[in-house]
Amino acid sequence: MNYLDSVFSLAGKIVIVTGSTGGIGQAITVSLANAGAKKVYAVDLDSDKVWLNKNIENYSLNLRDKEQINKFVDIINKEHESGIDVLVNCAGVTFTNNFFEYSDKDWDTTYEVNLLAPYLLSKGLSDNMHTGSIINITSLNAQLAFPNNPAYVTTKHGLKGLTKSLALELGDKNIRVNNVGPGYIKTEMTKKSWSDTKTHDERSKKTFLNRWGTPTDIAGTVLFLASDASSYITGQDIYVDGGWTAKGL
Repeated sequence: MNYLDSVFSLAGKIVIVTGSTGGIGQAITVSLANAGAKKVYAVDLDSDKVWLNKNIENYSLNLRDKEQINKFVDIINKEHESGIDVLVNCAGVTFTNNFFEYSDKDWDTTYEVNLLAPYLLSKGLSDNMHTGSIINITSLNAQLAFPNNPAYVTTKHGLKGLTKSLALELGDKNIRVNNVGPGYIKTEMTKKSWSDTKTHDERSKKTFLNRWGTPTDIAGTVLFLASDASSYITGQDIYVDGGWTAKGL
């Protein structure tokens, strides 16, 4: 095995990916498994997908349920006494509506899935970790405000802040914590705007590359942050957005 293969290898690693059945989550799960991870727990609300890589194990979990999260943490910590190696908090929900018509229910759901669940999982699992990487999937909305989505913008900003805090708190354990902020990625979540020609073109032109991203664009960055190739990177935001956040006129 040459240097590049070894530094990006996850051989022997135990990995957890939430939101594993979504477009980005699937790409991340497959990428980390194919990098040699010993086991990847594919966590989602209804995790019954059939994976080609036999090192991927489904785990159904309602991220709005604290008791389920705590039970999952206990199971993982008992099964892996020396701790897991990589946690990817990818699960996320979004509900759009005018600010004055935005429902408390949608706000609560977004908060529980997008921010509270990553906090609980990171806290419960990192206590048993001795080294490793936590990767939080944020968004352009962790940097920029978009209309008609107050809960999503707020929780992604919150997740960005949580990452900074965890990077500080967990640095002494050699646990690195970073954010990956996707731009507009072609997934089921963005199907409506992707399919609208005008919106599709407008958002493409917001980037330097004049295109939308794909789930594999995100997966490559996550693999980098999960591996030893990024061993001195922590507390950082990496926007995989085709240059959207950097573009001016």
